[in-house]
Amino acid sequence: MTAMLDEPGGVLLRMKCRGHADIRATHGKTLEFAADAEITQRATCVVGVAAEVRELAAPGIAGPVRITISAGERSATVRAVANSLWRPGSTAVVRRSSERLLNTLATDADLAASSLPRELLEVLRDPGTEVDITVERDLDVAGGLVLFHARESDAPRLAAEVASADFVVVEDQQARALVGAARPVVDARKADLGRLGGALERGERVLVVTAVSARSDVVAGLLAGSAVPFEVLGLPPQLAVAATTSTRNPVVLVDDTNRRGIVKTVRRHANAAVVFRCAADQLPGILAEARGERGVATLVAGTSVAERPRLGLSELPSGADVFCCIAPVGDAGADTEVDASGLIRALLDQGVPQKTISRALIDSAGWSRRQAYEVVLGLSNDE
Repeated sequence: MTAMLDEPGGVLLRMKCRGHADIRATHGKTLEFAADAEITQRATCVVGVAAEVRELAAPGIAGPVRITISAGERSATVRAVANSLWRPGSTAVVRRSSERLLNTLATDADLAASSLPRELLEVLRDPGTEVDITVERDLDVAGGLVLFHARESDAPRLAAEVASADFVVVEDQQARALVGAARPVVDARKADLGRLGGALERGERVLVVTAVSARSDVVAGLLAGSAVPFEVLGLPPQLAVAATTSTRNPVVLVDDTNRRGIVKTVRRHANAAVVFRCAADQLPGILAEARGERGVATLVAGTSVAERPRLGLSELPSGADVFCCIAPVGDAGADTEVDASGLIRALLDQGVPQKTISRALIDSAGWSRRQAYEVVLGLSNDE
C-alpha cells in the first residue's frame, strides 16, 4: 500500500525493488525500474525488478530531481527532470532524452543504465538484493519556466506541477479555477516580469497556466530576457514550439514538407511565427535560405509528447524529424501575406517590366522560376 510522504527535506518518492540474475544494464539511453518480477537478458535498461512505490508526496512529482539507487553499501545518484504524467503502479523509466511517455518517471537524465558504477551493478545481479530508490528535489539545478495549457482532464498533472512551482501565474479565469483556491497565484495582467525573472535567475521554478491561449506574453517576456530551462505542457508539438514567441505575432503552420515549399512560405510570412516540420539534417540549409534576422526554436517531432523546446539549434538528433518555429525577434507588424495577383497587376500597370517582377518573386518570395514567369505572363495577357 502506498503511503503519503509528510516530511521536510524535499523527498518526493520512495520505491523498493530487488535484483535479478539477468540484469545487464548496458543500455546507453535509459534505465528502468521494472514493475514485473521477471525479465530476460534483452531488458538491457532494467536495473531493478518488482518495483513498488512505498511512499509518494502528494499530489505527485515534477521539476528537477535527484534519483538515488541504493543496494547495501553501494549507491548511485541520477539527476533528471521528473515527469508529472507518471503515476504509481507502472514501470518507472528514466530517460536521457526529453521523450515523455506514461511510464516515464523522469527525462533529461545525466546517466543511463550503462553509466552506473560496475560495483553497484554486480550487487543488482543478485536476486536477493533489496534496492531502495529515493527521489528528492534537486535544489542545485535551475527549476526553469513551465507553460501549461491546461484542461479539466489534466487535474492530476496540474496539481503536481503547481506543487513543484515557486510561483504560479494564471493567464485567464479558467486557468485560475483549474489551479484552485489552495495556492496563491499571480495574475498575468499584473505580473512583475522583473520579479519573476529574478526568481528564475535564483534557480526557482515559475509555472504559467493558461486555459485559453496557446501562448503567453509573460512567457515570451521571460524567455526574451534570459536562457532558462523551458517546458511546454498540454499542447501538440506544432503549438508547443511556437509558444516561445510573442503573442503579438500570428502563427502560420506549414503543411508542405518539401524544402522549396517551406522556404517559400517562411519568406512570404516574414512577420509571422512560421512552424514547419523537416528532417533535422535539412534544417540548417532551410534556415540559411529563409531565416533572415528571425529567431529560431526547435522541438523534436514524434508520436509521443515532446515538451522541451530548444531555443536554437543545439543538440538536434541526427536522423529524426523536428518541428521548427521561425519568428521575428521583438515586436513585429502585421503578417506580410499579400494579394499576389493584385500586386503584380499594379506593378504591371505602373510599367514595371515582366522580367523585373518575376525576378523579385523568385528572390524575395521564394517562388520557382517557372511559377513566377507563368503567373506574371498570365496576368499580363489578361490585361
